[in-house]
Amino acid sequence: MTNNKKRVQQVLGTLVAANAIVFLVLAYLQVFSSTPRAIVFIDFWGRLCVYSLWFTGYALYRKYLPGKSLLKSIIIFIVCLNIPVFLMLGYMNKLSPDLATLPFIDFWGRLTVYSLWFMAYEFYLSYVKDDNNETKAI
Repeated sequence: MTNNKKRVQQVLGTLVAANAIVFLVLAYLQVFSSTPRAIVFIDFWGRLCVYSLWFTGYALYRKYLPGKSLLKSIIIFIVCLNIPVFLMLGYMNKLSPDLATLPFIDFWGRLTVYSLWFMAYEFYLSYVKDDNNETKAI
């Protein structure tokens, strides 16, 4: 990979991480307003953060953890465990939907949903997809 491409990757990775950190810090400090106009912006920004984190994380996962490995198995276990934990906490009314915690719950919920989709995609790649198809890597 050329130095130029590597720098672009580093800058983009830093922007994705910084964007998510800023969003979560502002949510923690309860800076966000509850007006309808602000909620649309917060929802958009939260989705952008979650999508960016997931796609970046998934790309790193696919690039640096090919095949079978202990670390890959641990990551898959944690991601899969997150799904029932989140749903059970919601079912048992342990997740408070007040304005102070709503951005975090929404953020966590989206991460959980995307976890399910990416695990389904990994399952598809491993056990269902025709091996002759050249579209294995994203």
